[in-house]
Amino acid sequence: MCYFATGTPILVPLTPSLYVPGKLASTDVVLVDIGTGFYVEKTPPAAREFYSRKVEELGKNLQDLDRIVQGKQGNLSVVEDVLRQKVISEGSNSGADGGT
Repeated sequence: MCYFATGTPILVPLTPSLYVPGKLASTDVVLVDIGTGFYVEKTPPAAREFYSRKVEELGKNLQDLDRIVQGKQGNLSVVEDVLRQKVISEGSNSGADGGT
């Protein structure tokens, strides 16, 4: 495990694109972003476990989304094939009718 000493220089995020220099005040607890702007204090090992579970959950969600996207791509392929057949069918019918 990698722990930093009190007073270690850090960059503190004020916004997603703005960081200011600061110093680590305490290494006993860290602030963990649990979503929608809410933060909780956790010990470093508890924070590491929280984020490990979060990464695992996101990985599962990504796999689910990948399956959904593959299904949608299959549906799109079927629709394209049907449209292509209709265009070919209409083209051959209008070609036969165009001579009369």
